[in-house]
Amino acid sequence: MGLRKYQSEDIAALRETLRSGARRVLFEASVGYGKSVVIEHLSAAYSAADRRVWVLSNRSAVVNQLRDRAGDLSGVSVMTVQAADRKRDRLAADPAALILVDEVHMGGAAAQYRRVLECAPGAVAVGFTGTPRPETFEVFSAHVQGKGAAWLTDRGFLAQLKYAVPNELDLHHVKKRCGEFDESQIVEIMAERRIYSDAIENFRIYGLHVPTLGFCVNINHATDTAEQFRRAGHKCEVLTGKDKADEVDRKISSLKDGGLVFSIDKVSAGFDLPDLRTLLSLRPTASPQLWVQQLGRVARTSKSKEFGRVVDHVGNGRRLGSLTMTRNWRDPEDDRQKRQTEDGQCLGVRQCDNCFAMFDAGPSSCPECGASLAKDARIPTAEAVSLREIEAAEMDAKAEADKALRKRQGQPIRQMAAYLGWDTAVKNMRKRHERAIRDGDDVVLAFATAELRRAGVSV
Repeated sequence: MGLRKYQSEDIAALRETLRSGARRVLFEASVGYGKSVVIEHLSAAYSAADRRVWVLSNRSAVVNQLRDRAGDLSGVSVMTVQAADRKRDRLAADPAALILVDEVHMGGAAAQYRRVLECAPGAVAVGFTGTPRPETFEVFSAHVQGKGAAWLTDRGFLAQLKYAVPNELDLHHVKKRCGEFDESQIVEIMAERRIYSDAIENFRIYGLHVPTLGFCVNINHATDTAEQFRRAGHKCEVLTGKDKADEVDRKISSLKDGGLVFSIDKVSAGFDLPDLRTLLSLRPTASPQLWVQQLGRVARTSKSKEFGRVVDHVGNGRRLGSLTMTRNWRDPEDDRQKRQTEDGQCLGVRQCDNCFAMFDAGPSSCPECGASLAKDARIPTAEAVSLREIEAAEMDAKAEADKALRKRQGQPIRQMAAYLGWDTAVKNMRKRHERAIRDGDDVVLAFATAELRRAGVSV
């Protein structure tokens, strides 16, 4: 497969970065960009120059796809990073000139990548991903920005996504572990089956007889969900990482034929089924990387596909946004402060109260049903914190001012009378009244006048 124009342009930017002296480069490009085509192109160029290339990923499914593309090229070794880590001594004896790492964002392999990269200290290393993690920028210090999802969607290289968000789960009480929702708590919430009836009904509307993929929390949840759908009369499969190759092929074939398959994380990255029409989101996640990778599965284009449909039953879109939304992958906390409300809603998207469609923020009416939208009154977390700080400072200042005013005015007659007696208290207030007149203190004068009149003294 030849390079598209935008891929050639981005490769030129990569080469310019390498000419400037960079040795470890992060090539960031959207899901569905065609990164494997770029990897094949770069591998072929080095192979033709008789220079050794290592192509790595930490997922065997991704490696198999890459092996189909570049595995037959002379001098090109395609392997999992786990396998490469186990044979570092042999790799170091014949180091690569170029190391290409696909889906480099995938967790759990950062230390292995570092060790393998050290086996070829003179090599150029390029990491590819559409969803980098902050630590990815530490391993690959230089950065090339390839075309993003919005650019690719606008030009027809990715299918437009339409989002329906019919349910809203309350996850505020759910703990997070290593940046992700606690699985046991999530499973407990999902086990209540509050959303199954809606999920089945929406599958009938959006997914019936078209390739539909559902993401679940774990194997038990996927199995339970599949059982609920079967009881409602819908055939479906459960795809897990424990399935053998022939089972995977059979289940993927059923999906291609317009079936329904529930999965956990096996097909969230490195899986390419262009005609996938509907995504059922039944797995709450706090990870924007995982969410974007899942959305990428239904964003591929095909000749007969007008758009991809995302039916989000767990509020991932409202928390994490759309595929085409711009994100700050390098500093997610800064992104959260500027792009999320304090209760976790993403400001980059809005939801229509009339038809429950979700879409990128900006239009004044719903793109789906045409309903007018009220002005978005939500504010980002940073602004909310700032307003609270301002309010607290104003309250403190007012309290100090009130304290100073009370000290300046002195005690009222009734309070003084409690320990001085009434006559003495009135006498003291008269003196305070006279002193205020002499000093021209209008504030104390008004207070003393009001106190004397309240006590029946004419002034």
